[in-house]
Amino acid sequence: MTPASQRRIASLLSLLLTLAIPRAVAGQCVTKASSCTEFVPVGPGSERILVYRNRSLTTPNDTVTRALIVVHGAGGPARWEFRNVLASAFLTGNLETTMIVAPHFATNDGSACTDSLAVNELNWNCDIALGDWRVGGRARNDSAMSSFDAMDAIVLKVASRAVFPNLKSIVVAGHSAGGQFVALYQAVNRIHERLGVSTFYVVANASAYPYLDDRRPFAVAPPAGDARGQSAFEFRPFDAGSCSNYASWPFGISNRTAYAAGVSGSQLKEQAIRRPVTFLLSELDVDTPSGFFGSCGPMAQGRSRQARGLAFAQYLTEFNRQGLHKVIVVEACGHDARCVFTSDDALPALFPKTPQ
Repeated sequence: MTPASQRRIASLLSLLLTLAIPRAVAGQCVTKASSCTEFVPVGPGSERILVYRNRSLTTPNDTVTRALIVVHGAGGPARWEFRNVLASAFLTGNLETTMIVAPHFATNDGSACTDSLAVNELNWNCDIALGDWRVGGRARNDSAMSSFDAMDAIVLKVASRAVFPNLKSIVVAGHSAGGQFVALYQAVNRIHERLGVSTFYVVANASAYPYLDDRRPFAVAPPAGDARGQSAFEFRPFDAGSCSNYASWPFGISNRTAYAAGVSGSQLKEQAIRRPVTFLLSELDVDTPSGFFGSCGPMAQGRSRQARGLAFAQYLTEFNRQGLHKVIVVEACGHDARCVFTSDDALPALFPKTPQ
């Protein structure tokens, strides 16, 4: 066990002890995740999405100065991510001032996915090849609503000055499929500039990224003196050959549908380049993804999630060198959201310094 792992375990044990003391979390829901839920309305009708949260989203609260919205992975329910970021908030001393929200993208197609659905709860595809929630797909029970519309509703709810008058920052984060969602949402959402509060995106161990042109990465030797030993990349036009989907959404920006089609290609590129994103890449997440993310389109981006993240971050930096796109390699973690989100490496990205 590495020293970093030992420190992490000790910190989490301390969290468990602290959460047993009611005065440490007065006014918050931080214990049984199933009781920490609320529905957020989406769109003009009666549709809604379930979220886990540590405070009410409708009761005014002037102690909240930051919000952390975290998107779950494909195989892990939202309550797991909710617990993960509660631990993160405790480890940074931000539990008392942070609004934590974890949306649950319920999926029930009657066969492969069988989530229980409440009345008017939005239901999403569970097959990414059909355009599921992680790529901004339409709801099965309301084709006018996409998962990005649902995230807009959540972010706007959190950004309400009437409820959280002292809010200074919002972080939208996700791991694995959640990271996939955030990487795409960051580029296409139409609300970032009107939130009136500093907003950051954290993409952890996503399986692929939306390249903005026809170039793809080719690994070269790292620059002389690079003590990290990380790969560096050149970006060259990709010889598509029989790989017809390499430039299609979510691997590129062609053939976008639903919400993502509502923003022009030029606007999407501008947004992707100038919005702040931190890429959290696990040191040990070096296996080749299989299935949909093992096809030729994502394979053109690299052989592992770590390689793909390193390449895409460098790619964005070539468009904008103002330090908006950062990479953090998370020591001693694999493809594990709890390990990543509670690591010493990741905490500064989840809880960035905010304006006074």
